[in-house]
Amino acid sequence: MAERMNNFTGKEWLQNSFSIWRDIKKDKEERKLKHPAMFPSTLAEKLINIFTKDDGEVILDPFLGIGSTLLAAQRLGKEGIGFDLNKEFCDIAKERLSNPQQSLDLEPKEKFPQKVYCKDSREISKFVKENSVDLCINSPPYWDILNQKRTVDKKEIKNYSEKKEDLGNVHDYENFLSELKKVYSEVYKVLKPNKRCCVIVMDVRKKSKFYPLHIDITKIMEEIGFELEEFVIWDRQHEYNNMKTLGYPWVFRVNKVHEFICIFWKKDNQK
Repeated sequence: MAERMNNFTGKEWLQNSFSIWRDIKKDKEERKLKHPAMFPSTLAEKLINIFTKDDGEVILDPFLGIGSTLLAAQRLGKEGIGFDLNKEFCDIAKERLSNPQQSLDLEPKEKFPQKVYCKDSREISKFVKENSVDLCINSPPYWDILNQKRTVDKKEIKNYSEKKEDLGNVHDYENFLSELKKVYSEVYKVLKPNKRCCVIVMDVRKKSKFYPLHIDITKIMEEIGFELEEFVIWDRQHEYNNMKTLGYPWVFRVNKVHEFICIFWKKDNQK
């Protein structure tokens, strides 16, 4: 008999099964935090609720940032493990974890450890046992896009860190994908068979060239051994109140107001 995936009722299962998610928003505290590209902890909570069912299951984020995934893991009674090269972000994550704001609709959960490693995620298996992780949730750098000066809204450059090891500072696209593949190869090692890796990503445009990052990540994940299970659209249109007429009137460009949640499965080849 197949193992139950989560603790949803039939109604909850249906509510979460739509391919476009419009109910994910940053809270007041998250909007104040200084991180160039973060996702709300409620997004991580939703994914954890879908893909896990037991207390103490292990959640991994190889691009931790300021700790949204681990905060969600803590709230839901899971063990969390996160990696990030930026010490400032790691410190913010630790501070958030030491002062969690428990969601009003959640009952207090048993506490499990939340481990923050200020380390390179290309070396995850040095710190995490193989086949020990129940779910991976992450949002990788969107290439070096934060290092680019934006001509439309004149926003300043604000990158993840100054470290040369930081994937957000790799300027060649193929090299970036190659380094990203090293990270996800490590994730594959430590993820249990029959478990999922959820990658949250937005496609990238540099001037006239479009880079379908979610497709290219899918290719490298399949090369590693993952199987693509689903694409979910995270609709963020409510966050954008200053839309630009991109390319007007010479070439039509879309304002990207969505991200992809790419769901990959480490298939259990023993079954």
